[in-house]
Amino acid sequence: MKEIKWSDEISVGVDLIDSQHKELIRIANELIKAVHLGQEKEILDKVINKLREYTVFHFNCEEDLMEEIRYPGRSDQVREHIRLKKDVKAFQRQLYLQEDITANTVLEFVTNWLIKHILAYDRKLARFIRQQKAKGIEIDAKESETETSNETEQSPPSEPDTSAKES
Repeated sequence: MKEIKWSDEISVGVDLIDSQHKELIRIANELIKAVHLGQEKEILDKVINKLREYTVFHFNCEEDLMEEIRYPGRSDQVREHIRLKKDVKAFQRQLYLQEDITANTVLEFVTNWLIKHILAYDRKLARFIRQQKAKGIEIDAKESETETSNETEQSPPSEPDTSAKES
């Protein structure tokens, strides 16, 4: 089973956000592996709970940061966070009701809600942070040393590399 691999393609170039995204991907990969190995429902419940809890933590951190820096796209991003939290809860309910969940279903779900969110929303936030810093405005989020190649208004890549787990 393929797991999600961290790459510069999904990096937003802001340490605070990237480190939390890496943790979300690590937990998501744990879930993918558990489903693939046919682990018991209790194990799956624990892992998806961990994913849900860390997602809420991450979204709260992002929302606090957006408020602090007066990010103009905050309301759209908060609406997206609400939608994503509902999606995770619905997925968790599907698992609880023991509906058919395969490793591919998990991979598709995680890719759709996590990776596409990063590419569509979090890159805009990171771009705003870098623009503010360029204007000399102090922001607590630490910027990564490597800038992403997609800082312009071009479309994000369609799919992340899911070929192998990061070592």
